[in-house]
Amino acid sequence: MSDTQNLCPCCSGKAYAQCCKLFHSGRLPIHALDLMRSRYSAYALNLPDYIVSTTHPASPQYMDNKFSWKRKISQFSKNSSFLKLEVLDFKERETLASVTFIAHISQEDQDATFTEKSYFEKMGEKWFYRSGELSSGHAPNLVTTGQLRLLPLAYYGEPILRKKADPIAHITNDLRELIKEMVETMNSCTNGVGLAAPQVHHSIRLFIIRTPIENEDGNREAGPIEVFINPKLSSPSIETWEASEGCLSIPTIRCMVERPKEITIHYTNLEGLLIERRVKGWEARCIMHEYDHIEGILTVDRIDSKERAKIEVSLQNLEKRLHDGLEL
Repeated sequence: MSDTQNLCPCCSGKAYAQCCKLFHSGRLPIHALDLMRSRYSAYALNLPDYIVSTTHPASPQYMDNKFSWKRKISQFSKNSSFLKLEVLDFKERETLASVTFIAHISQEDQDATFTEKSYFEKMGEKWFYRSGELSSGHAPNLVTTGQLRLLPLAYYGEPILRKKADPIAHITNDLRELIKEMVETMNSCTNGVGLAAPQVHHSIRLFIIRTPIENEDGNREAGPIEVFINPKLSSPSIETWEASEGCLSIPTIRCMVERPKEITIHYTNLEGLLIERRVKGWEARCIMHEYDHIEGILTVDRIDSKERAKIEVSLQNLEKRLHDGLEL
């Protein structure tokens, strides 16, 4: 049967030739929903090149080793039967979008259905898949009400990340709205436990964190949201410790960073109260990482020249992908 007769795997009801094949052949999707449908079809038809070319360079799924990445995608496609795509929700706001859908698939005759809330970002004229929240089976709870509150991230190489942020004069409704948008933006990012205002193109002294809490199994889970306005740090402990840190503005690259084990923070909370706290461990590390952002400092500035040399090529490649036309 020809493409003109085959129905498109995306369940649009149209023939593949008049639907997703147009995108697989080079047409740019106008909306993020079109991209999501065409990516589902690409998985169903085992087209790994399309998945790679439409994945955001800041995505946690992005891999420099394209051969291994495409092989991994192809194995998933070959081992899965794509039965139905069910779109639950679609929100688009300028250059950002979310699509929540249920992918009805099976693997080795076993139900492998999952629900995903996918996040997309438009760079230039092209939409890219950035990240997603997954839940096995049917999970309509991933659908949220209200408008999309995502904010575009500032990435490595953008001048705002090197600027010392300005103090906040007043806690206004606009500031409260920005914080809500920052929370949703952070939550949309895989493994996001902190976000500073400069990372969303606002050069003000504000950051939020979700302190990792270690459970009984030794694994870390994100804790409740904390808001820090006009923070100041003092009295770092003499004792230090080293740990691996990632950064939403430097995606796919992690660094071993040495920091004080304890520190004192003075800040204003969202209710306008002045707070002084002594923090330690992962909470202190998260706070110092985000505080660096409002000082114009990045994790890569906290490592020695030998370690910096090891990641320099990766940094250059990342900046090139993000800012020089996304040469994938």
